[in-house]
Amino acid sequence: MRNFLIGVLVFWMVVVGLIIKDEGRQAAKPGAAVDSSRVEVVFWHAMGGPLGAVIEPLIKEFNDSQTTYSIKSVNMGSYDTLQKKLLASLVAKEAPDLSQNYESLTKKFIKHRKIICLDDLLASETEDIKADIIPVLLENNLYDGKLWSFPFNKSVPVLYYNKDLFKKAGLDPEIPPRTLDELASFARKLTVRDADGKILVRGFATGKANVWMFLNRVLQMGGKVIGPDGGAAFFDQPEAARALSFLQDMLREGIAEEAQGFEHQNNFKAETAAMIENSIVTKVFMEPGIKFNLGIAPLPGQATNAVILSGSNINIFNNGDPRKIQGAWEFVKWFTSTENGARWSLGTTYMPVRKSSLKCPLFLAAMEKDPNLRAPYIQLEYSHFEPRLTCWFEIRDLIADYLERATLEMGPPETYFSKMNKEINGILSHALD
Repeated sequence: MRNFLIGVLVFWMVVVGLIIKDEGRQAAKPGAAVDSSRVEVVFWHAMGGPLGAVIEPLIKEFNDSQTTYSIKSVNMGSYDTLQKKLLASLVAKEAPDLSQNYESLTKKFIKHRKIICLDDLLASETEDIKADIIPVLLENNLYDGKLWSFPFNKSVPVLYYNKDLFKKAGLDPEIPPRTLDELASFARKLTVRDADGKILVRGFATGKANVWMFLNRVLQMGGKVIGPDGGAAFFDQPEAARALSFLQDMLREGIAEEAQGFEHQNNFKAETAAMIENSIVTKVFMEPGIKFNLGIAPLPGQATNAVILSGSNINIFNNGDPRKIQGAWEFVKWFTSTENGARWSLGTTYMPVRKSSLKCPLFLAAMEKDPNLRAPYIQLEYSHFEPRLTCWFEIRDLIADYLERATLEMGPPETYFSKMNKEINGILSHALD
């Protein structure tokens, strides 16, 4: 039996290695010639569609700007696939040189010594790059005071609203709701029914089992998610119950709707939803199809205005070749530099990494031209990040399951959250953080 299990493990490791190699070849840009005189740096990411249309030219520009390194872009297609491949690389020893990554997995890579501590690379720089990183982004990437990952594509939650529908409802299109109470009040006025009571326009829409937006509301109600040491969850507290009941009440009244996947975005574009909550990055996907006056505002707050940032960071992998490590670092520096960081941000609406990018002429001119771009940065001072726990994605999935039940069955929030909190604490008690 023991020999059989060992054989199965070896077979699985070989299969994973072959899958990674094969998908890496397929994901690489067809026909891309490799200059053998350069050091090739393999970069795994999940930037597709309009985001890929921004990052690929920037990668080419970096490659064309010097003759020492060549970044090989490998698009994994989705964050889920990327995370699975990165996890598999721990076993198969087929890690990239550079990759997008979430905080929970970064902690695993630190433990297994798979990535480079960036403080070691920063030590040789004449510029104080660390001091130029936006504070909340710097804090998000520090582990025990050391910089192990670099901010890359961080997005901010915002409120999208239809200014034309605001005007029709007698609301000032330049004054969006600032509190959750106002959000409900505005949604009531924006909801349109026909003579038979059929709803033609919903005042507000969100995604079904939207964990991110629920966590934002918990903070906005003055609550907490998980303690700083990862020792306990706080979803059995009144603030979490109020965050859920806020949405349940709107759903019961018919002034809000939950939709699967991206359907609430489609309803917003079709003008059957007057307001939606989503990432600022949704703007680049959604705006080309919009035929009305679009407004983008900070998420409405309540007891606080707190919001949670989403998105990934960059890890440089310790694959034993100092040239590849240096090449990866040169690309990270170039990509996140003041002007290039501003270009990446303006093309994708992701937050720039550096404070200096927020002040550069290119960025300031864009803010002046499109006031909708300002909404994320108003929220910078009260932005937070999700718990950096190795078990966080497991907890996230659990929360999503309970949220879906809660808005389907419409029971009292305490009915769901008491049990959910116990299950989360059970996960935390076995976590290795």
